[in-house]
Amino acid sequence: MAYKTAKRRLGYEIDIRPMNEADLGQMHQLSIGVGWPHRPEDWRLVMSLGQGFVACDAIGRALGSAMWWPFGDHFATVGMVITSPRLQAQGAGRQLMEIIFAQSGDRDLRLSATKAGYRLYRSLGFEPIGRIFQHQGRTVALPSPAPVTPGLRPVVAEDLDALARLDASAYGADRSRVIAALLPHSAGTIVERNSEIVGFSLCRPFGRGHVVGPIVAENDDMAVALVAPHVEAHRGGFLRVDTAQEQGRFGAFLESCGMTIFDSVTPMIRGNNHGASGAVRTFGLVNQALG
Repeated sequence: MAYKTAKRRLGYEIDIRPMNEADLGQMHQLSIGVGWPHRPEDWRLVMSLGQGFVACDAIGRALGSAMWWPFGDHFATVGMVITSPRLQAQGAGRQLMEIIFAQSGDRDLRLSATKAGYRLYRSLGFEPIGRIFQHQGRTVALPSPAPVTPGLRPVVAEDLDALARLDASAYGADRSRVIAALLPHSAGTIVERNSEIVGFSLCRPFGRGHVVGPIVAENDDMAVALVAPHVEAHRGGFLRVDTAQEQGRFGAFLESCGMTIFDSVTPMIRGNNHGASGAVRTFGLVNQALG
C-alpha cells in the first residue's frame, strides 16, 4: 500500500511521512524521551509487523510517531503514538491519528491509552473498555511449589499453527504473523490435553529484562501454571506482564512473585469490540501496542 507524504501547519511547518527502517534510531530516541523502556530491537519488531508515520521538522528531526497493525480486513490496533509537548499543543497527535484512520479504512480499532492521550482518543470516538495493568519487577522465588499441571511442556517450532489458532480464539482476531515473529525469540510453555493445545505463554527479551506475553489460558490456575516456569527461569531478573486481570488468583500470583503494579493504561475501541470466541482468554498481552 502506497502512502502519501502529508504536510500540516501546526504553528511551524511539519512533514508527516511514512515510517521506514532508517527511522529506527530516531524512534528509539523518541521513546526514551517519554520514558518508555523499548530497545531498538523492540521497535524493530513492531515496525516489521505494522505501518507507521513520523512527524518531522524542517530539517528532518522526528518529533512524533504513530503506528497501526492490521489483523485482517475488519480489525487493527493502534500504538507507538508519541508526540513532543510542543506538538501536542499544536494538535499533531490528532493529525497523525487522522492519517491512520484514512489508511485503516473501515476497520474497527483498538488502542491502549495513557493518561496523557486519553482525552484525545475520546474526542476521536474511542470508548474505554477496562484497564490494563503493567506488572513488573525483580522476580523472587515462587511463593509455593509450582502446581503439577498435566500436559505442561515447552513450546516447539511445530506448535506455531496451533498457537496462532488458539490466540485468535482468545483475542478475537488473527495474529498469526505476530505469533510467527515472536516464536524464534521466545521461550514458551504449553498445556496440552488429549493431544490438543489448550493454553500457552511466550517469554521474550523486552525493555529492562523479559516480558511474558501473550498468555492464553482457560482460567487463572492455568495462567499461573503457564507463567510459573518463566518466573523460575528468570528468578532475580526483571520480568513484566501486562494483563487485564485486576482481581483474582492470577494478579495475586504476579504480585507474590515480585511483579507489582507499576502503571496502568485504558484499552479503548473505535467501532466494534473483538474478544474471546471460545473457552480461552488472553491473560497477558504481547505488548500494549499489539494487544
